[in-house]
Amino acid sequence: MHSTANITDAAGGMAATPWARVRFGGAISEAAFWLAHTAFWAVVFGVLMAVIHVFRPAIADPLAFVLVRVVLCFVATAAMRWLSRQESLLLRLRVSKIGVMAGGAILSAVLITLVLFAVDRAAGRATLGPARLELVARLAINLALLANWCALYFGYQLIQERNSTEFRAMQAESLALRNELQHLQGQISPHFLFNSLNTVMACRDDPVAIDTVTQALANYLRFLLRPAATLEPLSRELDALEEYLTVQGVRFGDGLVTRIDCDLDVRGVLVPPVMVQPLVENAIKYGGQTSPRPIRVDVAARREGDGLMVEVANTGAWVAPGGRQATGTGLHSLERRLRLLVGPSATVSHREDDGWVRVRIRVPIPDAAVASSDGSHEDRR
Repeated sequence: MHSTANITDAAGGMAATPWARVRFGGAISEAAFWLAHTAFWAVVFGVLMAVIHVFRPAIADPLAFVLVRVVLCFVATAAMRWLSRQESLLLRLRVSKIGVMAGGAILSAVLITLVLFAVDRAAGRATLGPARLELVARLAINLALLANWCALYFGYQLIQERNSTEFRAMQAESLALRNELQHLQGQISPHFLFNSLNTVMACRDDPVAIDTVTQALANYLRFLLRPAATLEPLSRELDALEEYLTVQGVRFGDGLVTRIDCDLDVRGVLVPPVMVQPLVENAIKYGGQTSPRPIRVDVAARREGDGLMVEVANTGAWVAPGGRQATGTGLHSLERRLRLLVGPSATVSHREDDGWVRVRIRVPIPDAAVASSDGSHEDRR
């Protein structure tokens, strides 16, 4: 009971944390608005006082004249902000935020102008010109002030909404890429497991072969099923590939000759995990269909310019995708996975010459994409 309560409390605490962060972030955003809102109208107050001092010195009591206008504009713009945030009300009224901005600014300018004119008349202040012209001038000034505020506030809101939409789209794309990578990774494991089980069944009457296959299979499965990083040293897969070829060597016996040749300076290059094994599996599979015995499979890895080149070659003929023997999904899945992980410059190509089929992977080698790795050329026959 005690441990269950602890688990429940911990789960409740974890669930409450995001909401606490949301509330905290909302409080900061609200405080930032009122600070900016107050600062904007304080600046307007200072500018209007300076303008009146220079151009309209005859106005009686300019402090009250400007202060009333600024306070009314402050309240009006705060009300427009509140209204623009009432999503359900705007939906029922079928009014957009742009409509609130335009209509609210015009209506507020008219009301503020009338209120100010009434206050001036009640206070006995004489206008400097015809009443109608004075009203129009004051309306234009009030409308300009409110329009500037609306442009700044709603413009900022539109930018924020656009950035938020782009961020959500990036999150959705990232999630889709992760799901696709998991799906592509999942396509690799079943092929090897089924082939390995067939190998074990094929040598069930040979205890030594079963022991060799079982140990090699366990080592390779440990590599295949461990938590893998997005990028790993090439040497890690080549070492595991030795175990894979041990399994296949027992299965084919003298009918399979393999060789791994890797330059020392590329063993530490970071590459997507399980990049080479699907090509070796295809080489053995289709080489067995089109090559005389023994099937030869060579794996080579070296640096070419600013990239890593890995080539898997087998004797035999290229089996074109599209038929029952070859669907072409293996190479397509590999190329898709490489491009998702290392960028669009990664390529998978193939060619056929002199009785050999060569599939070549080329991936870029960024300066930071090399891990320390010791080892040497590896040969296997």
